[in-house]
Amino acid sequence: MLVIVGLFLSGCGFIFNQPLVGPDGTTALFIGDDGAYMMLPEGDCHLALLRDGEVVHRTNVFSNGDSGVLDWSADGSKILFIETEQDELGQPIAWNVLISGVQSDSQPVRLFRSEEIILAPQFTSEGSITYLDLKDDKDLPQLMLYDVLQEEYAVLKDDVISYRRLGWDGMLITISQTAEGSLKLAHVSSYDVMTDATEEIGSFFLSQGMEDMLFILPAAFLWDVSPSGDYIALSLYDQALITPQMEDNSEEPPLYLIDRDEDSAYRVSDRGLVPAFSMDGSLLSYIGATGENNDIPVVILYDLETHEEQVLDGTIGAATQFWIDNRTLGFAIEIGNDTYELMKVTLPTGEITQLLPKT
Repeated sequence: MLVIVGLFLSGCGFIFNQPLVGPDGTTALFIGDDGAYMMLPEGDCHLALLRDGEVVHRTNVFSNGDSGVLDWSADGSKILFIETEQDELGQPIAWNVLISGVQSDSQPVRLFRSEEIILAPQFTSEGSITYLDLKDDKDLPQLMLYDVLQEEYAVLKDDVISYRRLGWDGMLITISQTAEGSLKLAHVSSYDVMTDATEEIGSFFLSQGMEDMLFILPAAFLWDVSPSGDYIALSLYDQALITPQMEDNSEEPPLYLIDRDEDSAYRVSDRGLVPAFSMDGSLLSYIGATGENNDIPVVILYDLETHEEQVLDGTIGAATQFWIDNRTLGFAIEIGNDTYELMKVTLPTGEITQLLPKT
C-alpha cells in the first residue's frame, strides 16, 4: 500500500498542508516555526513562499491550529486557508476560513467561522468563495457560495462530495452523489456557476471506502482536470467506471483517464494517486508503485499523446507531488516524526534538488 494511505486515518475535516503553486510560479505552504514542513501541521506555523530558489517567510501570516494553503486568487495577490479549532483530544470542532495577502505587511482576515465541517474553499474570479458545507442535519455536503463583499451565503448545488475549478470563467467539475435503491452512484459533471447548467461526464459505483476518501482527502489527492478540460484523471477505490464504460477492476486504487472529446475512458495504471496534469496539459504525473512487490511509491510521468510512462528516478517514497512549471515537479518524502523533505526534479535532466532547504 502506498505511503500516503497512512494519512487516510486522520479523519474528515483535517486540513492537509499541500504545497500550492500560484499564478506567478510562487509555491505557498505553511511551515513550523522551526522550519519543518508537515503535511498535517501541528502547533504554531506560518506562511512560507518559495520563489526562485529562496524561502520568503511571512511570519505575520500565522496559525496555531491545523492549516494549509487551499487556493490562490486569480491575480496571485491573496491566499485562502482554513484554520481549525480543536478539542482536548485534537479533534476539529470549528473551521475558520481566512484570507491573506502575501506581502510583507499582510495580516490574515477571518471571513467566517463555522462549527459545521467546511471543505475545499476556493476563490472565484470576483473574489467570492465557493466551498462544501457538511451540516449535521444533512447526509451530504452542499456546494456553497460566499460573497465576501456582501457577506452573504448562497446554496449552489446539493449533494456535492468533491469539486475542482476549471479556469476562471465560473465552470466547475463536480462529483455528486445519488442513490439507486441500495446502490450509491457518483456522477462526474461540469457545472456552470453562472447559469446553473450541468452536463454529466461520467459515473461510477460509490463504495463506502471511496466515499470516505472523497471526504477525508483534498480533491488533488484523488483526481484532477486538465487545463483544457478535455481530460479527467481519477483514482478509484473498490469500483469501476460505469460511463464511459470500462471493464475489469482490482482491489487497489487504479488510475483512470476520461477523454471527454472521445467520450471514452481507459486505465492508466493499476495503482495511482495524486494525479496532476502539467500546466500545458501534455503530461500526467501521479504516485504509482514500483519494486519487487509493486508496493514502493514513486512518481510516474504519463505522456497523453504517446501513452508512454516514465518512472522518475530519485522519487521513491514520495507521499505527494505537484507541478511547479512545465519542466519541474515538486514532491515530498517523509523523513520521520510526521515531517517531510520537499524536493524538486527538473524533467529534462532528471536533476533532483531541495525545494525547501533543511533547517
